Amino acid sequence: MNRMADTRPWGFRDYVQSHGFHTIYLAKPIRGLPIKVGIAEDPERRLANLQNGNFEELCFHRFWWLPGQAIALRIESSFKRDFARANIRGEWFDLDPADAVEYIEAAIEGRGTWSLTQSQMEHLQDRWARKHYGMSDAGPSPLRGAEPRKDEPWQRRPRKRRQPSLPAFPWENAARK
Repeated sequence: MNRMADTRPWGFRDYVQSHGFHTIYLAKPIRGLPIKVGIAEDPERRLANLQNGNFEELCFHRFWWLPGQAIALRIESSFKRDFARANIRGEWFDLDPADAVEYIEAAIEGRGTWSLTQSQMEHLQDRWARKHYGMSDAGPSPLRGAEPRKDEPWQRRPRKRRQPSLPAFPWENAARK
C-alpha cells in the first residue's frame, strides 16, 4: 500500500480541511485493471479504507487536488456518465488508465478550474506556513515532519514484496551431508 500519510508534513490533513480542498483520484490494483474513480478529502485514508475490502494490493494511479468538493463531484459524475459502458460495478471501470487520466485532465481544463499535485499542495502549505509565521523563503521549512516532496506518489516504484521464508526441513539437511 502507498504509505503517503507517513511522508506528509504534520498538519497537512488539517490544512487541506481548513481550506476546502478535495481530490479526484484513480486507484487500481498493483497488477493493473480495473480502475476506480472517486473523490476524497484525504485520499490516503480513502485508499486505506478501500484496501480493507479488497484482497489485491491497491495503489493510486493518479490524483488531483481541486479547489472544492463541488468541482470534484461534477468531474466524477461526468466521468461515470461518459464511461458507463466500461463500468464493472459501482465506481470500478474496465478502462485504460491513460484514457481516464486524459478525460479527467480535459474535464478540469474544460471547467476552467485548476488542479494541484501532491507535491504542489505540500509546497502550498509550506508557503502558507511561512507567511503565517512571518518566515522568509530562504530558511528551512517551518513544517514539522517531512519536507515538501519533490516527486509524486504515483511516480515512485512499488516496493518489492519480501518473499516468505520457507522453513528448512530436517530431511533436506540430512540428504545434503
